[in-house]
Amino acid sequence: MKLNLRTTCLLIACCTTPLMHAATAEPSATVSAEDDYTRGTQALDQQRWQDAITSFDRVVEAKGKKADAALYWKAYALNKLGRDELVSSTCSQLQTSFASSSWNKDCAALTVAHGASTAEARADRDSRRSTVGSDADLKALALNSLLNRDPAQALPLVRNILTGNNSPELKQRALTMLAQNASPDAQALVRDVATGKVAPEEQKQAIRMMGVFQGKRANDTLAEIYHSSNDRSIKRTVISSLFISGDAPRMVELARNEKDLSLKHDIVSQLALMKDKAATDYMMELLK
Repeated sequence: MKLNLRTTCLLIACCTTPLMHAATAEPSATVSAEDDYTRGTQALDQQRWQDAITSFDRVVEAKGKKADAALYWKAYALNKLGRDELVSSTCSQLQTSFASSSWNKDCAALTVAHGASTAEARADRDSRRSTVGSDADLKALALNSLLNRDPAQALPLVRNILTGNNSPELKQRALTMLAQNASPDAQALVRDVATGKVAPEEQKQAIRMMGVFQGKRANDTLAEIYHSSNDRSIKRTVISSLFISGDAPRMVELARNEKDLSLKHDIVSQLALMKDKAATDYMMELLK
């Protein structure tokens, strides 16, 4: 009887050991992903961009809870390295894999800001990266902290940055942070930039940011900008922002009233990509 009992105990131990390992494997993988995410953020703080990318790649591969955030920060690090061709593809991966993630807006903003840079601006940024880039990073960190704690105190500083003799990178980052701030005064300043009343050289960037962060709430202002401007490039920027916000009915309205065939073609090209009844109905209308 003792032999049978001992044998039974051994059998139970042998049978349950693999199950125990299986049960603990997933938490172990989760912990590893968390560690990699922490290492990635630490690398960002220390401006070790390639190390950050490596860590965030591990988080994505492990399919951890922060995989969507890891993809955004990977895109951010790639942007810092000037890897133009990979920024958009990483944001596209985020959109495809995590369509409902809140990080998509941040990645869209990163892509928009990145796409808005001219070749000349990028060359200038690269030539001064060691000095201006570092200074812009420090100012951006301080400004972001102040905007979150005391928007009323931060807004005059943001206005000074936008209208002063600062680097294009710092201005774009200040405007992006401003657009994400929900305070009425912050949103009013974004509108002033978007309408060209303040820092007109940043008007297009402000229009893009309104489309990304305010969505359809901004579309009355965007439509007003479209109708009041004689600048084709401004109008095209408005069209892109309306597309980002998904306002097909508004775009159909613009297309119907647009006399400039080039601009009308741009609107219709965007509508053709939208899965919206208003867009589909307008496509049918054009075919009649």
